[in-house]
Amino acid sequence: MAEPLAPQPDAASAPLDDPPGTIRLRGSIARADVADVCARAAGAFATAGAETVACDLRGVEGPALPVVDVLARLALVGRRSRHRMRLEHASPAILELLALCGLADILAEAGVGGPDSGGEVRR
Repeated sequence: MAEPLAPQPDAASAPLDDPPGTIRLRGSIARADVADVCARAAGAFATAGAETVACDLRGVEGPALPVVDVLARLALVGRRSRHRMRLEHASPAILELLALCGLADILAEAGVGGPDSGGEVRR
Protein backbone atom coordinates (compact mmCIF):
# COMPACT_ATOMS: atom_id res chain seq x y z
CA MET A 1 0.00 0.00 0.00
CA ALA A 2 1.38 3.40 -0.96
CA GLU A 3 1.94 6.03 1.68
CA PRO A 4 -0.04 9.28 1.39
CA LEU A 5 1.80 12.24 -0.04
CA ALA A 6 3.23 14.79 2.35
CA PRO A 7 1.14 17.97 2.67
CA GLN A 8 2.06 20.57 0.05
CA PRO A 9 1.96 24.35 0.47
CA ASP A 10 -1.29 25.61 -0.98
CA ALA A 11 -0.08 27.70 -3.91
CA ALA A 12 -3.66 28.42 -4.92
CA SER A 13 -4.29 30.31 -1.66
CA ALA A 14 -1.26 32.59 -1.99
CA PRO A 15 -2.13 36.24 -2.63
CA LEU A 16 -1.49 37.01 -6.29
CA ASP A 17 -2.28 40.69 -6.57
CA ASP A 18 0.16 42.46 -4.28
CA PRO A 19 1.52 44.89 -5.53
CA PRO A 20 -1.00 45.84 -8.23
CA GLY A 21 -0.05 44.64 -11.70
CA THR A 22 1.99 41.76 -10.30
CA ILE A 23 1.21 38.08 -10.15
CA ARG A 24 3.23 36.30 -7.50
CA LEU A 25 3.46 32.54 -7.67
CA ARG A 26 4.77 30.87 -4.52
CA GLY A 27 5.18 27.40 -3.14
CA SER A 28 4.68 24.25 -5.14
CA ILE A 29 1.90 24.12 -7.69
CA ALA A 30 0.13 20.81 -8.12
CA ARG A 31 -1.90 19.85 -11.17
CA ALA A 32 -5.08 20.26 -9.09
CA ASP A 33 -4.13 23.91 -8.38
CA VAL A 34 -3.63 24.99 -12.00
CA ALA A 35 -7.17 26.07 -12.85
CA ASP A 36 -7.66 27.97 -9.59
CA VAL A 37 -4.29 29.72 -9.78
CA CYS A 38 -4.99 30.75 -13.39
CA ALA A 39 -8.49 32.00 -12.63
CA ARG A 40 -7.27 34.12 -9.73
CA ALA A 41 -4.22 35.39 -11.59
CA ALA A 42 -6.26 36.35 -14.65
CA GLY A 43 -7.76 39.11 -12.52
CA ALA A 44 -4.38 40.85 -12.58
CA PHE A 45 -4.72 41.29 -16.34
CA ALA A 46 -8.28 42.61 -16.01
CA THR A 47 -7.28 45.24 -13.45
CA ALA A 48 -3.87 46.12 -14.86
CA GLY A 49 -3.58 49.75 -15.80
CA ALA A 50 -0.28 49.15 -17.55
CA GLU A 51 0.34 47.21 -20.75
CA THR A 52 2.61 44.74 -18.95
CA VAL A 53 1.82 42.49 -16.01
CA ALA A 54 4.77 41.13 -14.03
CA CYS A 55 4.73 37.47 -13.01
CA ASP A 56 7.12 37.02 -10.08
CA LEU A 57 8.34 33.42 -9.89
CA ARG A 58 10.86 33.91 -7.09
CA GLY A 59 8.92 31.78 -4.59
CA VAL A 60 8.13 28.80 -6.82
CA GLU A 61 9.36 25.60 -5.20
CA GLY A 62 10.17 22.50 -7.22
CA PRO A 63 9.21 23.74 -10.68
CA ALA A 64 7.39 21.04 -12.64
CA LEU A 65 4.89 20.74 -15.47
CA PRO A 66 2.01 22.38 -13.56
CA VAL A 67 4.12 25.57 -13.40
CA VAL A 68 4.60 25.40 -17.17
CA ASP A 69 0.85 24.88 -17.57
CA VAL A 70 0.10 27.96 -15.44
CA LEU A 71 2.59 30.13 -17.36
CA ALA A 72 1.32 28.99 -20.75
CA ARG A 73 -2.28 29.67 -19.77
CA LEU A 74 -1.42 33.07 -18.31
CA ALA A 75 0.51 34.01 -21.46
CA LEU A 76 -2.60 33.15 -23.48
CA VAL A 77 -4.87 35.16 -21.15
CA GLY A 78 -2.46 38.08 -21.45
CA ARG A 79 -2.46 37.94 -25.23
CA ARG A 80 -6.25 37.78 -25.35
CA SER A 81 -6.54 40.81 -23.08
CA ARG A 82 -3.83 42.66 -25.03
CA HIS A 83 -1.41 42.68 -22.14
CA ARG A 84 2.11 41.40 -22.03
CA MET A 85 3.35 39.17 -19.26
CA ARG A 86 6.88 39.71 -18.00
CA LEU A 87 8.38 36.79 -16.09
CA GLU A 88 10.59 37.91 -13.24
CA HIS A 89 13.04 35.83 -11.25
CA ALA A 90 12.47 32.69 -13.28
CA SER A 91 14.91 30.01 -12.22
CA PRO A 92 17.04 28.22 -14.82
CA ALA A 93 14.90 25.12 -14.17
CA ILE A 94 11.72 26.99 -15.13
CA LEU A 95 13.37 28.41 -18.24
CA GLU A 96 14.56 24.94 -19.27
CA LEU A 97 11.11 23.44 -18.70
CA LEU A 98 9.50 26.12 -20.87
CA ALA A 99 11.99 25.43 -23.65
CA LEU A 100 11.64 21.64 -23.37
CA CYS A 101 7.85 21.92 -23.56
CA GLY A 102 8.02 23.80 -26.84
CA LEU A 103 7.25 27.16 -25.33
CA ALA A 104 10.41 28.80 -26.60
CA ASP A 105 8.21 31.46 -28.23
CA ILE A 106 7.34 32.72 -24.74
CA LEU A 107 11.07 32.95 -24.01
CA ALA A 108 11.90 34.59 -27.35
CA GLU A 109 9.13 37.17 -27.05
CA ALA A 110 10.22 37.80 -23.49
CA GLY A 111 13.73 38.64 -24.64
CA VAL A 112 15.56 36.14 -22.50
CA GLY A 113 19.16 37.11 -22.24
CA GLY A 114 22.23 35.01 -21.72
CA PRO A 115 23.59 33.78 -18.42
CA ASP A 116 23.82 37.36 -17.13
CA SER A 117 20.06 37.82 -17.27
CA GLY A 118 19.82 36.87 -13.59
CA GLY A 119 17.06 34.39 -14.23
CA GLU A 120 14.69 37.12 -15.33
CA VAL A 121 12.55 36.87 -18.37
CA ARG A 122 11.36 40.12 -19.84
CA ARG A 123 8.94 40.80 -22.61
